[in-house]
Amino acid sequence: MLYCRRLQDIISARDDKDSQLKTQAVIVLGSFAFGNESNILALTNSGVLEPLLNCLNPTGDPKLIEAAARTLNAIYASPRVSRLELFMGNHLNVLVQLLDAYSSSYRMGQEAVLLHTAELVASILARCCETIDQQMQIAGSGAVPLLMRLLASGACKSQEAALGALAALVKDNPDLAQHIAQMRLERGERPAPYILRLVRDKSPNMRLAAATCLTYMNRAGVIPEHNSDIMLTVLPTLVKMLQLNCSVQEAAPKVLAYLIWESESMQKAVCDMDAIPKLASIISQVDEEDNVYGIVGQKDKLKENSLLALAAISQMKEDCRRQVIEAKVLPHIVMAMSHPSVGIRAAACQCTRSLSRSVKNLRTSLVDAGIEAPLFQLLSDSDPGVLSSATATLCNIVLDVSPMKKSIMDRGIVLKFVQMIGFGDNVVRLNAVWAIKNLVFEADSDVKEAVMRQFGYHNLAQLLNDGELAIQEQALNLVRNLACKREQDIDQVFSGLGNGQLFSIIEDKLTWDDLRLLEHALYVLVNIATGSEYHKQSIMKRPGILRSVLGLMSHESAAIRVATIWVIINLTWPDDRLAQGVHDRVVVLRSLGVEDRLQALNSDHDLDVRDRVKTALHHFHLDQQQYGHAAMTAAEQAGSAGTTGGASRYSQGTTTTTTITTNRSAAMGLGQVPVSGATAVVGAGGDAFGTTAVTDATPSGVVGTPSHERR
Repeated sequence: MLYCRRLQDIISARDDKDSQLKTQAVIVLGSFAFGNESNILALTNSGVLEPLLNCLNPTGDPKLIEAAARTLNAIYASPRVSRLELFMGNHLNVLVQLLDAYSSSYRMGQEAVLLHTAELVASILARCCETIDQQMQIAGSGAVPLLMRLLASGACKSQEAALGALAALVKDNPDLAQHIAQMRLERGERPAPYILRLVRDKSPNMRLAAATCLTYMNRAGVIPEHNSDIMLTVLPTLVKMLQLNCSVQEAAPKVLAYLIWESESMQKAVCDMDAIPKLASIISQVDEEDNVYGIVGQKDKLKENSLLALAAISQMKEDCRRQVIEAKVLPHIVMAMSHPSVGIRAAACQCTRSLSRSVKNLRTSLVDAGIEAPLFQLLSDSDPGVLSSATATLCNIVLDVSPMKKSIMDRGIVLKFVQMIGFGDNVVRLNAVWAIKNLVFEADSDVKEAVMRQFGYHNLAQLLNDGELAIQEQALNLVRNLACKREQDIDQVFSGLGNGQLFSIIEDKLTWDDLRLLEHALYVLVNIATGSEYHKQSIMKRPGILRSVLGLMSHESAAIRVATIWVIINLTWPDDRLAQGVHDRVVVLRSLGVEDRLQALNSDHDLDVRDRVKTALHHFHLDQQQYGHAAMTAAEQAGSAGTTGGASRYSQGTTTTTTITTNRSAAMGLGQVPVSGATAVVGAGGDAFGTTAVTDATPSGVVGTPSHERR
């Protein structure tokens, strides 16, 4: 672009005499920037940013500065433009100085130009807050007090620009959001009440800007005193904007989605405001215009944001999912999964992901809509965001309650997941492991064997020591599921990983401070301890593991204490056919001080801990009775009282729980209670598993419940 280089030469000239020529050159460059994405990238590739930033000299010609700021604002509208140069040298500090439209150096006759420049600078800053580091650099440059002054200026456009910049600064940054929320405006008022009044402004753009800023502050958790205002003022305002035929209609659904994400109460409220029919109408209308008028692409962002809002609304409540299905928008969602726009494909996957959290939808609506083929096709998508959403949805599709599980396996889903483990995006890798874990949930032994034959125990071993803790957690959860239910299953895990390597990994994880890793590692032991005499003795031969279990019996987390006691319960489970082996284990555990530790836990503040302690102490009492040890102390007698009823109360979800007795056949065929990982859904929430949906529970040690966490 030779003309760009010539224009750059003009604006880069050191001679300040002809500022009018420079201004005209900047305006011409700006006209290219207001073109399309390819024009903007061509400009930046030619090196135009540095000369434009150098034009922002507070002592220079105000009209040149305004023109440069306008052009930069247009360039930074593209997310593909690097923000690096703005944060180099003194550019940021100079830019922030231009926010001060009311300084003592205010030049007569230039009021409007200076104020417009400040608005443009605020917009530039809003577009350059992509990372926490950038947010902190902008705040550290002194921008926030100047933005507060613009906010309180009373000038509509200035207020909108200030709100945009403040919203960008507080988004996903609780520390900075807290700092801004505690600041005072010129009259001593905090920002949130002032911004709330702007939500009721007559200008739709002002209402949207104010609602956006409050949304980000609310999600950062820094304005809890205004929760009712958010529910009663901000939510209805955003929903009403869905029907405005102006620019705010495009952005409002995305802000709405962000506000209600993971909030069951807000999702229900929005559902009650009939937001779902409004969003469904927008999506249907956009599709109709695309088909009839052939204007594909003009309203892509509106469709994408509307799909995101639908995904958020239907994330947790079954009634909201039902409304989405009844709005007859599902065919449009399925079609959107094959849309040319990356954003639309990803958003459609998010919708499918929310809807797939319903057992009813998995069994009927999603199958009837033909979701399987386009979803599987997206596993070959080149965009990490699309892949992330698609793999998260598949975590739900591969559950036992889904009739698509077998057909999706027949398509070669396991090998696809193996490929994704080597993918560079950690979210995609995490979802792949999560899906494999759900795939073997309560599966038959031959299914587990077939899955792991393709997935590879060598891959599992690497994942158990992955650099990402979340991936380690799901890999441990996978082991929990693989070792759940049958002695044959435990044998497969021993053979695949090698019991030496497996126990070395478990022993290492038991020394970590991460609660989730600790809990999963303990429940792997719980499941192994439901197995044969050989499986139990394999644990007993690891003194490091036994010492860790003993130490964790005093852990501050009740969930960890419960898990350790289940290990003891299963290792000491009475079995008349293998009485000597049980006795030998009791002797070893007693010598380590396990019985004394159990007695100390008799008075634990947690009911589950106390109930499990009763069962474990009962096992030690039975051993004393059979082998003639000294009579129990009063404390031991109290601890063993009512034991046989202790375990039967712990029932949740699909749990198969039995009364603890000395009859081996009474407890799930093996005598002990296998405890695998937990189930959780992509997103959050839902109704109890076994009714209409699967909850987004944290991984838990629910007795007899294998691990299938929904995404």
